[in-house]
Amino acid sequence: MTNFLNRSFIALIYSSIFLVCLFYNSTTFSVLGVIITILVIREFSRICNLSIIKSLIGIVTYILLIYFLNNNNELSYILLAISILTNIYLLFNLLMNKSFRFKKIPSFLLLLFHITLSLFFLFQLPILNNSYEPTYILFLLIIVWTSDSAGYFFGIKYGKRKLMKSISPKKTVEGLVASLFFSMIISLIFGYIINYKNLIEIVVIGFFVSVFGSAGDLIESKFKRQSGMKDSGNLLKSHGGIYDRLDSLIFTAPFIYLLYFLNILNF
Repeated sequence: MTNFLNRSFIALIYSSIFLVCLFYNSTTFSVLGVIITILVIREFSRICNLSIIKSLIGIVTYILLIYFLNNNNELSYILLAISILTNIYLLFNLLMNKSFRFKKIPSFLLLLFHITLSLFFLFQLPILNNSYEPTYILFLLIIVWTSDSAGYFFGIKYGKRKLMKSISPKKTVEGLVASLFFSMIISLIFGYIINYKNLIEIVVIGFFVSVFGSAGDLIESKFKRQSGMKDSGNLLKSHGGIYDRLDSLIFTAPFIYLLYFLNILNF
């Protein structure tokens, strides 16, 4: 019970900071993006045992992208494709139960293509159409946070069947079902509040956001297990590190960005 209360308190502080920066203005949110990216890259580099130089390259790459890359040019489309294909590759490895080899070059490419690019597209969501619109990322945040919380609570309370015991012993089938169910419910409520044009569509999207979010969580768990680490960091105490909190968002963001770009998801 104490651990649950600690996690809830830290989650409240973390999400409040995120939302305050998001709704204050675009500059504040952009600064938050840089800070979070630095912390996540640092934690990922620790997991993969990457050098400080490679970490700095990842950070500098992110900063160059946010200041010099326009959302609507050919390079951004190419980078989005690379980011999505990288995440699909990681998902394939997860489903096939293949090991991630933490060699220098592959790990560095994962840092650039999975971590840096995914974070770039995550924090670009509110300015996708060259005007600041927090709702674009708010939908993703609400779904992922609800899904994670429901999965954790119901998994602890009612979980019996292990989802992927060799990767994450605490993840259960019951927790996953709760994640998917509540993600659809909150998607329906969100769509109704904003008067979304097609409620069935937004519920289906919410379902797949939860699926991809769970996959991102398991992928990060596999990274940590293969490196012999329990948490990516200790900044958030019972939550672990920043990467532990953002793994679902990092994996899902490029796919949501693509849905907005293709005008499939449109607020």
